[in-house]
Amino acid sequence: MKAIEVCGISKSYKDVKAVDDISFTVERESICAILGPNGSGKTTTIKSICNLIQPDQGEIRILGKKNRKATNHISAVFEGTRNLYWRLTPKENLRYFAGISGLGGKNVDRQIDEILERFNLTQKKNVTVNELSRGMKQKVAIGTTLVCNTEIILLDEPTLGLDVQSFIDIKEQLKELARDMNKTILLSTHDMNLVEGVSDKVIVLNKGKLVAKDSMSNLLEMFKSKTYEIVLKDKVNEEVAKRLSNDKYKIFITENKNVLEVDMHTLNDIFDIVNQFKDNDILIKEIKQKEINFERIYLDLTKGGTIA
Repeated sequence: MKAIEVCGISKSYKDVKAVDDISFTVERESICAILGPNGSGKTTTIKSICNLIQPDQGEIRILGKKNRKATNHISAVFEGTRNLYWRLTPKENLRYFAGISGLGGKNVDRQIDEILERFNLTQKKNVTVNELSRGMKQKVAIGTTLVCNTEIILLDEPTLGLDVQSFIDIKEQLKELARDMNKTILLSTHDMNLVEGVSDKVIVLNKGKLVAKDSMSNLLEMFKSKTYEIVLKDKVNEEVAKRLSNDKYKIFITENKNVLEVDMHTLNDIFDIVNQFKDNDILIKEIKQKEINFERIYLDLTKGGTIA
């Protein structure tokens, strides 16, 4: 049985078709990322899954059920931490969200303590959320989905604005939730590092249509090009990088202006690149292979759509 089945859904707003015949499935106990630039239909699709919007056609099944009560199996955190009550403490927030799900008693209190311990929030359980760091707030927000004991968790931008350590913590927690707590996670994010770090499957939408649905490994395999990092002796600008690019390979300038990244289809292209640099009096200090850049794959799939 699939956790989520989206079967040919479409949705229009007046003359605008926000979603156009989209179908995909999400396996149980997996992490699926749903991506798309602004106007891609991502928000409409997610709200349809949560039963906040009714599609004009098609259907959505949650754990094999297509009735409205099926959404009782989903807990969601929209827009980072906006679902939290900032004047309440983490413990009070968790107890509140358990209560509106009809849960209470000693078992819930014990579960709340376990969730706080899991996210290293025990020391902060009686501090108002407003006083917590952004990373801690995000952990409390994810905790509110766990206390409801649903099989499926939907997270919207769970790492938005986090520092490096908080990002690492959240990333590891998401993998543990799927692996150890048997949760199915549908992840909406623009953070390509998170997508590549945790996702089993990726859904890519653009202009209301589905442009890709596959495992992360297969999606990366679709793009056979190799990425190489070229360290230069001197810094170069965007104009130079653009001039050196051609139909066979693309050159991207990084934040460090004396480091370039090159996507090429065959290793033989490296000889052409070296000759080009030599002709332009650009000295190369080092060349090394890198992992495939998923962000560029995403932008290619969406034909240049910008990540918002």
